[in-house]
Amino acid sequence: MKALITLILISNTYLVFAQDVNFNIQGRIEDTKNAKYAYLSTLSQRIPISSDKIFMITPIVDGKFGFQGVFDLQGRTYQQACVFVDERGNISKEELLSKFRKLVWVIGREENLREIILEDLTLDIDEPAKIIYSKVVERGTLTKQLDEYNENSRSGRKMLDFVKKYPDSPFTFEVIRSLTSVIVPANRDRIESKTGSLSGLYALLSERLKNSKEGISLKQQIDKKSKP
Repeated sequence: MKALITLILISNTYLVFAQDVNFNIQGRIEDTKNAKYAYLSTLSQRIPISSDKIFMITPIVDGKFGFQGVFDLQGRTYQQACVFVDERGNISKEELLSKFRKLVWVIGREENLREIILEDLTLDIDEPAKIIYSKVVERGTLTKQLDEYNENSRSGRKMLDFVKKYPDSPFTFEVIRSLTSVIVPANRDRIESKTGSLSGLYALLSERLKNSKEGISLKQQIDKKSKP
C-alpha cells in the first residue's frame, strides 16, 4: 500500500510538471468574410515564456480550424501561445516576430490576438478582428484560468483570492514563480501591497505543488528574498 501511494504521488507530480504537453486547439468562426487562415504561435514579446518552437498555419474551412501537436515544456509548468486569423495565408514567422519585437502587436492589447495556453480547447469566435473576446466553450481549463486572472488584474481584485480558488493549478504556481523572479528590494513593498506577500501566496498552494521538486525550489527562492 505504501509503495502504491508513493507511485500515485510521483505520477501526480509528473502530471503537474510534465515535460511534454499534447494540445488540440479547435476554433469556430461565425463571420469568415475576412478570415481565411488561422495561425497558432508560441512567439510573443513576453520573456521567458515566449518560444519560437510553434508557428502553424491552417486554412479555415466552413468556419472551422484546428491545430494539434506536442510541445516540450522544458521544465515549465505550461506554455502560453496566441491564436489569430487573417485573410492572408503568407504571414511568416519572421514577420510575426518583427511585429512583436517592435511592439506593433502586443498580446493583451491587440483585439486581433487571442492569448491561450497550449492544451485541449475550443474557441467560439464572433468577430475575427476581435478574437481577443472569443470564449473558451469546451475544455481549456488553464486558458479559462488565464482569462480569469487577466480579468482580475484589470479589475483590481486580490491575487490572494485567485490563489485560494486555484491552489492546485500549475498556472497559479507559475504566476507565483514569475512574481518571485521580478521582486527585488526596491519594488517589493509596492508589488506585495497589491498581490500579498510571497510567503502568504505560497502557503495557499496545495501540498502536492509545495512538495514537488519545483515547489521546494520556489520556497527556497522566496525564503531567500524574504531575508532583510
